[in-house]
This record gives sequence, structure tokens and C-alpha cells, in this order.
Amino acid sequence: MLRNKSMRSYAAIAAVALGLAPMIASCSNKATEEQMKTLHELDRQRDGLRMDLSHAQDNLRDAQGKLANADRDLADCQADTRGAQEGLAKWPHVWPDENEWNPPPPPPPPVEPIKPGKKSKKH
Repeated sequence: MLRNKSMRSYAAIAAVALGLAPMIASCSNKATEEQMKTLHELDRQRDGLRMDLSHAQDNLRDAQGKLANADRDLADCQADTRGAQEGLAKWPHVWPDENEWNPPPPPPPPVEPIKPGKKSKKH
């Protein structure tokens, strides 16, 4: 009985394989001319998109470089502005060694007292 069942299953498998053989044999692994045209067109589109992507990445790198330069310029400008504001806050004593090189201001000129009795000259 076991032998009959295994023989039947082998026979069923063989029948299915023989039934599918014409369908398998009729399948071709070659692409049609239309499929080849589509493949070539898709290849061209892919190459174009790769070039577009490359150009976009180059433009992005250029823009990032310009942005970095602008950021450095801005930081320099802000540092200069802070220095100028600090100097203005200390004005007129801006220089730390001011006492070493800045002579004291001259004394005011002596004031001559006006003598009573003399009138000033008018022009």
C-alpha cells in the first residue's frame, strides 16, 4: 500500500511536469525589440538623472562654501562691532596704557584780574 501511494505521487509529479513542459519551453529569456528600446530609454534617463544629481551636489557644495564664508565674515564683523562698543563704553580712556604715553593736559592759562579804574578798550 505504501508502495502504491509513492508510485501514484511520482506519477502525478511526472504528469504535472510533462503538462508544464510546453509552457516552460515556450517562455523565452530574450527581450523583445520594444522591451530593449524601453531599457535603453530608461538607461538614458538614469544617466541623465545621475548627471543632474551630480550637478545638484556640486551646487550644494558651492552654496555651503559660500555660506561658511559669509558666516566667518559675519563672526568677524560681530567681533569688530563688540570691540568698538567696548571701546566706546570706556571713552575717552580707551587704551589700557594711556597713563604711560598720554601727558596730562596743560594747566589753564592764568586769569588776569581786572583793575578797577581802567576801562576796557572797545574797538
